[in-house]
Parts: sequence; C-alpha cells; structure tokens
Amino acid sequence: MQTLPKLNSNILGVNVSPEMQLLLDCASTKIDAAKTEHIKSLIEQADLDWQKITSSAWKHGLMPLLYTNLNAIAPDTVPKDVLNQLRQLFYTNAQRSFMLTGELVQLLRLLQENGILAVPYKGPVLANLLYGNIGLRQFCDLDILVQQQDVLKFKTLLLSRGYRPKIQLTEAEEITYLKDKSKHTYNLINDSKGIMVEIHWRITPRYTSAIEVKYVWENLCSSSLGGIKIYTFSAEDWLLLLTNHASRHRWEKLSWLADIAELLRHNPEINWEKVIQKASDFDCRRMLFLGLFLTHQLIGINLPTEVINKITNDQKVAKLASEICLDILSQTNTNHKFMQNTLYHIEVRERLINKILYLELFWRWLMRDKSVLLDE
Repeated sequence: MQTLPKLNSNILGVNVSPEMQLLLDCASTKIDAAKTEHIKSLIEQADLDWQKITSSAWKHGLMPLLYTNLNAIAPDTVPKDVLNQLRQLFYTNAQRSFMLTGELVQLLRLLQENGILAVPYKGPVLANLLYGNIGLRQFCDLDILVQQQDVLKFKTLLLSRGYRPKIQLTEAEEITYLKDKSKHTYNLINDSKGIMVEIHWRITPRYTSAIEVKYVWENLCSSSLGGIKIYTFSAEDWLLLLTNHASRHRWEKLSWLADIAELLRHNPEINWEKVIQKASDFDCRRMLFLGLFLTHQLIGINLPTEVINKITNDQKVAKLASEICLDILSQTNTNHKFMQNTLYHIEVRERLINKILYLELFWRWLMRDKSVLLDE
C-alpha cells in the first residue's frame, strides 16, 4: 500500500500551511514526479482555503505558475469555480503583459531613434528570458535603465507620448533628485494606458546596493525582443541584479525566488567563481547567499557543494533567512516598519562603510526628510 506524503512541513523552523506549501510546489515551470504527487495529495487530503491560495498567489506574483501547473496536474480535482477564477486571472494578466511588452518595444525603438542607449530591466525581458512565455510572469510596470545624463532626455520623450511625472519636480529639484543616493528611478505614468515607466539610472539606491552602474554598462550582452535588438545582462550579472533587487525589498515576494530558480535551471554552467567574486567586490555577497539559500530551501533548487559550503560558513545567512521565512510563510500581514527594514539592511551588508551609509538614510527618515519620505 502506497503511503501518501505528509502534508505538514517545516521550513527553517516555520510550520508551513498546506495552502502555502501548494503555492511553493507550483512555483516552477518544471515540476518533477515527487512534487506532482505532493500537489495531488495536498489537493485530495487537505481542506484547502482556496481563496487564501488565490490571493497569496497574486500577492506573491505566482498566479500564472499556479494556474498553469494546477491545470496541467489536477484539472479534475481542483474545484471548478477556483480553476475558472484562476483561468480568468491568468488570461487577464497575460493580456496586460502583452500590452506592456508592446509598449516597451515601442519605447525602445524611440530611444534607439534618438540615440539613447537603454537596457530593459525585469518585466517582459525577464519573462521572456526565464519563462519563455510573457504570460507566465506577473509584472505591472516597465523598467528601463539609461545613463544618468539621458534621464531627462528620456523623460521628454515620454512626455511627448502622453506620460506625466508621478512626482512633480522643478528643474532644480530634478537635479537634486538625480544626485540623491536614496534615489534610483524617475517614474512617469500614462493615465490613458494605465502604464508606469520607471526610468533607472541605478539598479537600486546606493543605500541598499553598491553595484557600480559603470560595471553594468561595460558588461552588456545582446538579445532580441519583439523583433528588435536589445541589450541585456549575462546570467551571472542577472543573478547579482535579481538578488540585489529582492534584498532591497527584504524578499517580500516569492516570485523573486522563482525567478532565481528559473535563471539557474536555464544556466547550469553559470560561473560561480565569477558571481561570488563580483558579489564580494560590491559588498553584496550576503545578499547573493541569502537569495540562493532561500531559493534552495523554498523552491528546491540544487546548488554545487562548494557554493553551499560558502553559504553555510556565513552564519548570518541562516538567521536572516529564518526571519524572512517567518514573515512570508506565516501569511500574516507584516508591513515592516522602517526600523525593522533598517536592521535587516545593516545586517545584510558586511562592510562598515555600507552599514553607515544605510544608517544615514535612517537618520534622514527620522529627521522627516521629504525626499526620503517620497521614495517608493
């Protein structure tokens, strides 16, 4: 007689509900036989709260993967109304994703015509690169990296296409804004299309990452999107950028771990020595290790033994991972206060100078600095 797998699980000391376990099992484009059986067992045995599953999937950016995998693995055992709801959400999301992708291609053409070097970041490019299907990844806006001297030129082009700045600034305020270490995007909105474009001149604010934008510009790769040539990043640089971005937001979305897992699946020959060395150079090694450790524990990716050894040698990684898992897996409403985020950002950096840099931001926040309070 076959023994069904246990439904309750524990990850880094956190008891994971069947609803969250189902979401984690479905957070991949490749589901092996063991996970397939576990998904079936969860659906058959557990009295699942499907509304919680659906809302959590949307919140964590995993709704497309949840629907796709449930529809493929258990279309007859998932309640029909739930599957229909997920199907509607999937196609609504896919429709918007294709609309956003079309807008991105038009903007990249516009930038090329005006001699502005640009790199699309996250969004459609990442969906296409990692998932091979624009509809399999949730994204809500467009991120485009340009050089700092081109930010205001790009803004002018967007104004000509019906966009408006999210925050109205004078010319003098714009100059100050672009120099502020706490800033990295200038956001514009097209109300008629419901699109926000984030113009990046840094990957993240200097307070949360020391990745030099000069390094990014000097190490671009070529690719294509929507019939046009685009610039993108190597697998090693994508890994650094994804872990830095997720760290900035304290890993609040499981989709960021799914992205890392898909990146590693598509790039089994990734140069680990290069990645770790660059992470050390930019003082984001602990961010990298934390992202890999969380992805290993929650999504189930395999890592080389030498990488796992390096991760376990940094005892703070497991500590930070446990704290993050407690928040994202307990399904409680944890809107972290600034102080909690500050403590995280201090612990995740290894060099004193960067810890002090973040404390500077905290001090500005305490002093009610308007520019910090407006930062997204």
